[in-house]
Amino acid sequence: MPQASTVPPPWRATSPASIFSRQIRAADTYNSTSLIDFRYVRRINLRVVSTLDEPIVIQTVGNYTPSFDGATNINGPLSCLADSVITIGLAWDDWHPYIGVVTTVAVAPTTGTLVISYTLQG
Repeated sequence: MPQASTVPPPWRATSPASIFSRQIRAADTYNSTSLIDFRYVRRINLRVVSTLDEPIVIQTVGNYTPSFDGATNINGPLSCLADSVITIGLAWDDWHPYIGVVTTVAVAPTTGTLVISYTLQG
């Protein structure tokens, strides 16, 4: 009888999914549309694409429930300059069951869109 393999399966990445996509025309704080279910995943990569004409600040947050209520900051905030792209990869010890993004816009943009996507590897 054949024995079960002890070789772990390869890590597979999901297709990118959006958690925020909209034109922003007001200075304010914006939460991603949802928190990402990270309970059964090993790694995450967030991609922030801003065509806004003003810089923004991105803060990743984590929580034990799929809610922004009680969420805590993961690491410090990151700057995203006007009309630029940044990626965020969390370290192993930054793991939380649910991950989200909070965006702070200090000066109201007059043009552009902000799109935040993620892909998971597990």
